[in-house]
Amino acid sequence: MQGIVEILLLPLIGAATITAFKGLMPKRLPGIWASFLVGVAFILSVATDVRLSHLSGAHRWITGSAWNFVTGFGPSIHFQLYLDPLSAVWLLVITGVGALIHVYSIGYMGDDPGQPRFFAFLNFFIFSMLLLVLAGNLAVLLIGWALVGLASYFLIGFWYQRPTAVAAAKKAFVMNTLGDVGILIGLALLYFHYHTVGYTHLFAAFSRARPGSAFFEWSAFLLYLGAMAKSAQFPLHMWLADAMEGPTPVSALIHAATMVTAGVYLMARLYPLLRLAPVTHELVGVIAAFTCIFAASIAFFQQDIKKVLAYSTLSQLGYMLLGVGVGAYTAGVFHFMTHAFFKAALFLAAGSVIHALNAEQDLSKMGGLWRKMPWTMAAFLAATLAISGIPPFSGYFSKEAILGQAYTSGHYILWGVGVFTAGMTSFYMFRLFFLTFFGKPRDQKLYDHAHEAPWVMTIPVVVLGVLSVIGGFFGGWLNRWLSPVFHQYAGAPHAALGVGPLFGTIMTVGLAVVAFGVAYWLYIVKGTAPQAGIRAVPGVWMYKTWGMDIAWMTVVVNPIKWIGNWAVEAEQGLLAGVMGIANGIQAWAEDLAPIETGYVRRYALSIMVGVVALLAFYLIRIGFIS
Repeated sequence: MQGIVEILLLPLIGAATITAFKGLMPKRLPGIWASFLVGVAFILSVATDVRLSHLSGAHRWITGSAWNFVTGFGPSIHFQLYLDPLSAVWLLVITGVGALIHVYSIGYMGDDPGQPRFFAFLNFFIFSMLLLVLAGNLAVLLIGWALVGLASYFLIGFWYQRPTAVAAAKKAFVMNTLGDVGILIGLALLYFHYHTVGYTHLFAAFSRARPGSAFFEWSAFLLYLGAMAKSAQFPLHMWLADAMEGPTPVSALIHAATMVTAGVYLMARLYPLLRLAPVTHELVGVIAAFTCIFAASIAFFQQDIKKVLAYSTLSQLGYMLLGVGVGAYTAGVFHFMTHAFFKAALFLAAGSVIHALNAEQDLSKMGGLWRKMPWTMAAFLAATLAISGIPPFSGYFSKEAILGQAYTSGHYILWGVGVFTAGMTSFYMFRLFFLTFFGKPRDQKLYDHAHEAPWVMTIPVVVLGVLSVIGGFFGGWLNRWLSPVFHQYAGAPHAALGVGPLFGTIMTVGLAVVAFGVAYWLYIVKGTAPQAGIRAVPGVWMYKTWGMDIAWMTVVVNPIKWIGNWAVEAEQGLLAGVMGIANGIQAWAEDLAPIETGYVRRYALSIMVGVVALLAFYLIRIGFIS
C-alpha cells in the first residue's frame, strides 16, 4: 500500500487547499501548485511501478484495505485499493499526461478570473480518475466512477455564464448517470450471487465457472452499459461532442487520458466476466466497430476544430473497445496509451491555435498558420500521422495490433470496418491539418494577430508530439507487462499483441495514404472551402450527426418530458383536491368559531343541553318515551 495512498491523495490535497486558500494565493500559484502535486504523483507512480515490476509474474499486484463498509445484509465490503500491471498503465498515463495538461493550463487559463476554481476542479478530476483505476473492488470503482462524472460536470460547465456550457454539462451528467445505474445493478447481481465484489475473489470464481449462462450475460451487459456511457459508444455517445464547451485543456483531459477511457478500463479489467458472456463480448465488438465508422463519417464535415477532434475521439474509442470485443485486450490497452499521446497533443495544439486566434474555432477563418506557429504545426503533424496509422508513428502499431487480432480471430466484418475507418480517419485529420495550417489565410485580421503560444503551453505540446512519434515502440514492453493480467485467470490466449496478415497491413496503410492524397488534392491543390462538403445531401446528415439529436429528443427526451408534465399536472390536481378539503374544513371552523366565547357559564349550559339531548335520544330508543 505504501505509495499508492500518497498518489491518490496528492491531487485531492491540491483541490482542497486551492479551494480553501484561493483568496490568499497569488495569481499563478493555483496552477503551479496543482501542476506540482500531479507531477509528484507521476514520479511516485513511476517508482511504484518499478517496485511492482520486481514482483513475480502471477503475483504482480499490490493491495490493501483502509476500512470496511458494513452492509447490514451480508458480508462487509472493503474499501480496498489494488495496483496491478493494468491499473499501473492507467496510473502512468493519468498522472503523466495529466501533469502536462496542468502545465499547459497555466498559460491557457492565465487570464481567466476563475483560474483557482479551474485548477481545483482539475485536481479533483485527477483524484477521481485515480480512485477509479486503483479501486480494489467494484464498490470503490463505482464511487470513483460517480466522482469522475461529477468532476466532468464541473469542468464542462466551467464557463457557467454560457447557456450552452451549462446544457452540455447537464447532458453529460445525465447520460453518464444512465450508465451508472447499469453498473450499480450489475454490481448488485454479482454481490448477491457471490457475496463479494472484490476483483481477486470474483476472478477466482469466474475461473471455475462455465460460460453462457443468463446470469453472466446480464451481469456483463449491465456493467457494459456503464462503459458504453462513459466511453461514449453508440447510442450513448451524444454528450461527448457537446463537452467541447469546456476549456480546451478540459477537452484534452477528458478525451485523451482519463474519463472516456474509463469504459475501456472497466471492460479490460472485467475480461474474465466477458469471457463467460460470449453474446455480450461480441456485442462490445460490434457496437465498437459501428461507433468507429459512424463517428468518422460525422467528423468529415465538421467546421469547428474541436468538434472534428471530438468525433475523432469517439471513433478511436471504438477501436479500443473493438480490441476488447475481439479478445485483443493488450492491443486495446496499447491503443489507449498511444491515443493518450496523440489525442492530447492534438487537443492542446488546437488550444494553442484557438488561443492565438482570439478564441476562434471556425476552420473557415484559419489557414496558413504554419508560418506563425511552426512548433504547434510540427506537433500537430506528428499526432495527425499517428492517429492516421502511418508507420512508424505510434497509432500505426496499436491499430495494426487490434485489426490483426480481429482478422486472425475470424471477425472479418469488424476487421473490414476497422480498415475502412482507418482511411476515413486519415482523410478527415489531414483535412483538418491542411485547413488549419496551410493554404491562404481566410481571415487576414486573425492571421496577422496569430503567434506561437508561450513556452508553458508549447513545451507540453512538443513533448506529446514526440511521444506520438515514439509511443508505438512501447508495444513490446506493454505486451510483457500485461501478460500476468490477461493470463492469470482462466487464460486469454488471444490477449497478447498479434500481427495480422501482410495484405491487411498493406490495405490499411494504403487507404490511409490514398486518403491523405485526396485531402491534399482537395484542400491544397484545389483550395476547397471547409464548408463545401456540407452542400452535398449526405454531408448535411453527417454534419447534423445523422439526426441523432433529433432521434434522442423524439424517442427519449420528449416522452420523458410528457410523462413529467403529466405527473406535475396530476400532482397539482391532487393537491387542488386536498386543498379544497382543507379550505372547506377551515371555512367550517371559521363558522363555528363564534361559539367559542370564553364564558364558562355558556360552556356549562352547552354541556347540559347536550347531556339532556343524549338522554332524551336514549330514552326514545328504549321506548321509555313514546
